[in-house]
Amino acid sequence: MNPSLRQDIVARLIRDYRAEERGQYLQKVLCPDCGKREAYISADTPWMLKCGRENNCGSQIHVKALFPELFSSWSERYDTPEARQQSKTPVADGYLRDGRGFDLARIGTWYSQESYWKQDIGGTATVRFILPGGAYWERLLDKPERFGKQKANFVGRYKGDWWQPPALTVEDLATLDEVWIVEGIFDAIALYHHGIAAVSAMSCTNYPSIALKTLADAAHSAGVSRPALIWALDSNRAGQNAIHKHVKRARAEGWECKAAQTSGAGTHDWNDCHQRSELTDKHLTTYRHLGDLLLAPSAMAKALILYRRTERRECWFEFKRQIWWWKLDVDAFDRAVRAEGADGGDQQQLDPAMRDAALEQAGSVKRICTCFPSALYYQANVVTDESWYYFRVEFPDGRSPVKNTFSGGQLASASEYKKRLLGVAPGAVWTGTSQQLDSLLQDQIGNIKTVETIDFIGYSKEHTAYVFGDLAVAGGKVIPINSEDFFELGPRQQLKSLSQSVTLHINTDRDAYRRDWTRQLLGAFSCKGVVALSYWLGSLLAEQIRADMGSFPFLEIVGEAGAGKSTLIEFLWKLVGRRDYEGFDPSKATMPARSRNFAQVSNLPVVLIESDREQEGGAKQKQFDWDELKTAFNGRSIRARGVKNSGNDTYEPPFRGSIVISQNASVQAGEAIQTRICHLHFTREGQNRQTKELAEALEKAALEHVSQFALEVATREAELLELITQRAREYAERLADDPDIKVLRIAKCHGQLMALVDCLGPDGLDLFDAQVIDVAAGHVFEMARQRQQSINADHPMVAEFWEAFDYLEGLRPEPLLDHYGGEGELIAINLKDFERACGEYRLRVPEIRELKRYLKSSKTRKFVDANRTVRSRIRMNGSSVKCWIFQA
Repeated sequence: MNPSLRQDIVARLIRDYRAEERGQYLQKVLCPDCGKREAYISADTPWMLKCGRENNCGSQIHVKALFPELFSSWSERYDTPEARQQSKTPVADGYLRDGRGFDLARIGTWYSQESYWKQDIGGTATVRFILPGGAYWERLLDKPERFGKQKANFVGRYKGDWWQPPALTVEDLATLDEVWIVEGIFDAIALYHHGIAAVSAMSCTNYPSIALKTLADAAHSAGVSRPALIWALDSNRAGQNAIHKHVKRARAEGWECKAAQTSGAGTHDWNDCHQRSELTDKHLTTYRHLGDLLLAPSAMAKALILYRRTERRECWFEFKRQIWWWKLDVDAFDRAVRAEGADGGDQQQLDPAMRDAALEQAGSVKRICTCFPSALYYQANVVTDESWYYFRVEFPDGRSPVKNTFSGGQLASASEYKKRLLGVAPGAVWTGTSQQLDSLLQDQIGNIKTVETIDFIGYSKEHTAYVFGDLAVAGGKVIPINSEDFFELGPRQQLKSLSQSVTLHINTDRDAYRRDWTRQLLGAFSCKGVVALSYWLGSLLAEQIRADMGSFPFLEIVGEAGAGKSTLIEFLWKLVGRRDYEGFDPSKATMPARSRNFAQVSNLPVVLIESDREQEGGAKQKQFDWDELKTAFNGRSIRARGVKNSGNDTYEPPFRGSIVISQNASVQAGEAIQTRICHLHFTREGQNRQTKELAEALEKAALEHVSQFALEVATREAELLELITQRAREYAERLADDPDIKVLRIAKCHGQLMALVDCLGPDGLDLFDAQVIDVAAGHVFEMARQRQQSINADHPMVAEFWEAFDYLEGLRPEPLLDHYGGEGELIAINLKDFERACGEYRLRVPEIRELKRYLKSSKTRKFVDANRTVRSRIRMNGSSVKCWIFQA
């Protein structure tokens, strides 16, 4: 092993998995699968980590799976002056030796070290193998993830041929008993290390007709029988389907065919088995057995193959995507054996042909399910105490598999299982008994893996990962969802979202990302559009910002009808992959619906649309109280509800997103809410034909060309947060020093927004030039001053109250409503008198219940006391009256 690689691996094992060096081994290593400190690994050659809990875990993990970053760039580690002096192919040598576990003395002249270049991506070293006919295949070595799904490069045609180890000639192959046909070149080399003659078909779809004809001619010329073909393609569905197809064709051409399959349903190939020391005679026997099961021509034949190995008298098995049940009648077997004149006491002593004939007579197979349901993993919602088993259901007619959940109750009896299966898989029928179902489940869920779940879409603080529909981002890397519908974030980190309400479609093709929308956004909405975009960027980092600064502001986008607010917001949603959506109207939603809207996203905006704000005094306006949002500012729960159980548990989900308020009129709320809001006001002023065309271009922008914005932010999370943390505090201090800004919360909120504006400039995502960023930051500064001015003013309902009061008091020379008679420094008002006087003079009466909430915040005449008993100076009898007291 390369000394520097060994040193890095050992250091990571000690740091990340708490390994302890003890002699020849690193011991007490934290097992990535079971979480127990009972794993161990060789100290000199730390390749395979093995768990010592053989019965409960026994997992074996290659260090490449634990630390893939140590094996991502081979040139950096192996392309050194010292290495180049010793070998012409140092990078390829290091990859084949340390990355694939090969003995270079055996394959020293089979390959060469070359390079590969791709426009806009760059170059990489490769290890190249020459194919028949002058073609070649090369594996990309340095950070191959840069090239997307491309891990290798083919040049030339190889259809109908195969690659064989140069040490084996076709004459050598012709004289062998069997030749193994695998997919990859590395698989063939791995088997060659264990004395197995293997050739590479290069692809499971490539039937090597030319090579087989050459081999048949060589066997004929040598006067020997053709070797048997062992089809050992990958053990996934594609490989297995190809084996069936190729075996049928090869047998028609006169070849004897068998198969071999690795265990693990395609998770390991032959090279993996070589590195895991799983190519011993015992292991090969198992692989041949799995191959025999794959090629079994009938359900009875497969049952007999299983019985010969396990001798289980009753068991289930899968055949052609259906479940069958095998049962052996022992008495019938004994009768069949005795009928042939033998004693059936010891089956192993019987003639194999006689034994098979007797087993076929005495055994029975019965189909108990018309499809093949297999349990993939267990998932649970800890908060609601609900759990499910996630199943994949495959069909014999080749239809696409169906995946869905089964609850514990639905697996408890055959009748419930049958109902659920009929509900999720069209045409699937279970006809087995509960006993047979128990046997099936014991094998499928006995040691099933657990996948953690979240009930929202977006950022999971506990897993430090973004979950965006069918892709996730963790540690700056984009992780696609796997075939079992969850994300593998790392060892013991499997995650999926249970949320189905919010659907995001984010295009991972960075080449399709177009940035002309930035020009259109600036032209249509000027610097206000840039400020709104910066808040949208901050929404994608809201959880992290709150964790560092304690809070994240709200954004209010208001203005005249037709100012383009809806166009702007719908386009901003496109940037994070949400199509044809603006928000929801809280005044039209029930309390449970509102709370679920707030809880179903994380690091994404929750947009509140108040379409009825202009209907003053209307019932809908009363339904939503802006003060409900206070706790969302700090990321705390907006609403709590009881958990449906027999205890006193409650569910209080924290608020994980951001809040955007879009309406025609400004939010009318108390100072506590107003200071939490950054206010953007849009008007129709400046609109012309050009701005209209730019806005229409934003409306037509394709999701596939702009949704990469979310990936840009998520993958550059660390550097953006560093920029925000540094500058938000600087801007907040600058705003707090401004004499026009008195409230520190206003300074903090707008300081954060100014830092987010910087993230769009050259120091961040570089979407706008420095001049645009300066103008947008200046606008935010002015927004902070205007917010302070709005805080200094009375609430509109209070202002209306004093306007009516002054009007009524001015109608007569003597006081009408002030029970202090206009003397002194205080005013005493009875609200019932005020309401009666407004009615008499036909003035609109503010809602008294609402008015009482805001009168205490009166600023033009400062509130002193409520319901103080005052001896009236304006009533005839001078009686006592309950009054609200204000400074005159």
